[in-house]
Amino acid sequence: MKNFLEGTPMKSSLSALLVAAIAATFASAVAAMPAGDATGKSPRAYPMDCTKAKDKARCESLNRDIEACKAKTDDAWRDCMRQPATTTRFTPPEPRDCSKARNTESCEAHSSALGACKHKTTRAEHRKCMAEQLLGPGKA
Repeated sequence: MKNFLEGTPMKSSLSALLVAAIAATFASAVAAMPAGDATGKSPRAYPMDCTKAKDKARCESLNRDIEACKAKTDDAWRDCMRQPATTTRFTPPEPRDCSKARNTESCEAHSSALGACKHKTTRAEHRKCMAEQLLGPGKA
């Protein structure tokens, strides 16, 4: 199809229109970006509501970390947030009464594993110990 005013193909005017549309989109995106040092505060976390959290102690610990790292930015903020979490005292579950269990062999194995792992102070250590006791060393 030819442009009836100039007698040239429409191809060049379509590419010019495309370039203009891209430039307008880019300009509006740049205008929408915040100016000043607001862009320098990239990584940011906000305190969470711990009322519905499964692990309330972990949630509160994370909120304390967020508050402590609030003034830092970029890599310093990331390093601050990656500090090991404070662990709360973990009380392992008590062995069950296996006389009423459907699978007494499995119940007794689980109870003996609980007895062997009762000295573990964190949930992660306890789970690892239980897996080693039930599955055997090297398989957990």
